[in-house]
Order: sequence, then C-alpha cells, then structure tokens
Amino acid sequence: MNEKNRSKVIPFPNLKERFLDKGMALLKEKKYNEALGMFSEAKALNEDKAEIYLGMAICLMELGELREAKDICKKMLLEDIGHYFTVLQIYLTILIQLREYQEVQNTIEAVLEENHLPAESAEHFYKLLEFSRKMTQNQDDIVEDLEEEKEQTMYIEDLLEDVSKQMSYVESLRDRNINKHFSSLKLLLENPMTHPMVKTMILHLMIENEISKEVTVTKFGETMSVKPSELNDISDHLFTKKVLNILDDTLGIENPTLYEAVKEIWIRHLYVLYPFLPQPTEAKLWAAALQVVGYEMHGISLEIEEIAVLYEKSISHLEEACQKIYQIEEISYMQI
Repeated sequence: MNEKNRSKVIPFPNLKERFLDKGMALLKEKKYNEALGMFSEAKALNEDKAEIYLGMAICLMELGELREAKDICKKMLLEDIGHYFTVLQIYLTILIQLREYQEVQNTIEAVLEENHLPAESAEHFYKLLEFSRKMTQNQDDIVEDLEEEKEQTMYIEDLLEDVSKQMSYVESLRDRNINKHFSSLKLLLENPMTHPMVKTMILHLMIENEISKEVTVTKFGETMSVKPSELNDISDHLFTKKVLNILDDTLGIENPTLYEAVKEIWIRHLYVLYPFLPQPTEAKLWAAALQVVGYEMHGISLEIEEIAVLYEKSISHLEEACQKIYQIEEISYMQI
C-alpha cells in the first residue's frame, strides 16, 4: 500500500479509546512493555490525552527508561497536560531515581514560590525538599572529597621522595579528622617506599582515632591486613613481655642498668616492625641476641658461645638474630 492510499484509510471508530483502555488494563497487570505499546499506538493517532502521556511515563519509569520518562513528565508540566501535582509527584520520583537532587530541590522551591501547594501535600513536599537539600550537600561533599583525594594522591607521590616529609605529614594530622585523609594514609601503608617507622606512626594514629576500616601494611617484604581499632600496643603484647621476662631473669639480675638499656632496644625494634613480630618467634633466641647486642654496644667483652649455651641456642641462629637487631637499630636512628 502506497502512502497516498494509506492516507485514505479510515481508522476504526473509538480506536484511540480502545488502545488507551487496553493500555490501562495492561498497566494494572504490570505488563509494562505491552502497555507501553498500546499507549504508543494511541499517541500515534495524534491523541494528546493526559492519560496516554502519564501511562507512557509510568511504563518507561518501571522499565528503567528514566530519561525518556523524565522528558515526558517535564513536557506535561511545561504544557500543563494532566493533573499538575500527580505529574509532579511522578516527575520528582524519577529525578530521585536519577539522583538529580539539585533538580528536585529547584523544582520544589519553584512550586513553593508560586504558593500553589495543596495543604494535604505540603508536609510531604517539605520533607522531600529537606531530603533533596541534604543529598545535594552530600553530592557536593563527595565531589569535594574526590578532588581532595586526587590532590592527596599527587601529594603522596611527592612524599615518597622524602622521609622527613612523610613524618611531617603524619604529625600534621594529630589534631585533625583523619577520615578525610584515610585514602592517603592507606596508600602510605601499602607503599614499600614509605619509611617503616612512619607506617608505625600511621597505625598508632589510626588506633587513637579508632579506625575500624581494614588496611594493608607492607614492611620488609611482608604484607598484613589489619583493622587498626583491633590492634594492641606492642608493649602489651605477650611475646614482648615474654622476652623481657627471660632477660630480666638473667641480665636483669647481673646488670640492671644494662637491662634497662636493652629493654629500650627491644621496644624500639618492635616499634619499627609493628604490627609484625620478629621471626622466628622464639623468646629465648631474642633474649639471647639482645644480651649479646647490649654487651657489644656498651663495650663489654663476651664470648658469644657462653650466651648461646646459657640460652640453649645455636651460634648461627644467635648471630643471625643479632644482625637483624643491628639492621633495625640503624633504621630506627635514621634521620627522618
């Protein structure tokens, strides 16, 4: 059939109403695709009834075609098609689903300025206005946080070049809300280039602020995931106390002053490693190594074989543990 003949076709009587009625029936049955087809057929017959537009908007909204549904409702509001506040309610619902809270706010404020708000709907619209304002603020905060996070990431890259800057940055957060700096601190904990002592400072800062989010710590080739709020002070750790108790029973009796000095070395050693423990976790081995290091650092002559026998440890294991203590000591006194 050519276009000329088609233009002469006379539609069945009340065909528009039939499409509309069928569409409404399908809409009630939640058959949105089929209903949308009926409403579209009615509209194709140059029918501008409000029910058709509204039916199409509802179907599109239910089918997830929110942009198209929004455009139809906006057209209805601007051209005053259908019941204004019914259309407005659907329009606002669509905007909320699209998370266009600023548009929700602007629309409601415009309605309030015109003083056309029905009394029975006033409370609902005021609550919706308050909600949209809060969400708009939240969105602004998120954008601001993302921009700040981007700046912080660039700043972190600069920090990794200078250990003193790392320390200054962490110290600057002592009296601030560290939640806004969480991403930066997390990056510092994960990056192998961050100084081990700075990482310990960060963890203590997170403990003080009761940060419960999980973070990953990388130190000396090892990786551990922890929740700072669940971490304990290293001086309260059972292993820490066990080593000191063994030392106290030997070195503490023989030379109390030297014992106190060695105790400081041990706590400093654990601080640098935190939250990791020295390996292997053999209390006698580390007590023996600390006694050897204590003697050597204070110029007291000793035979390492005697200490090995006293603590029942092999000389090779003892020398290896001593070497680890010296390495950590060098790191702990590094200028930062």
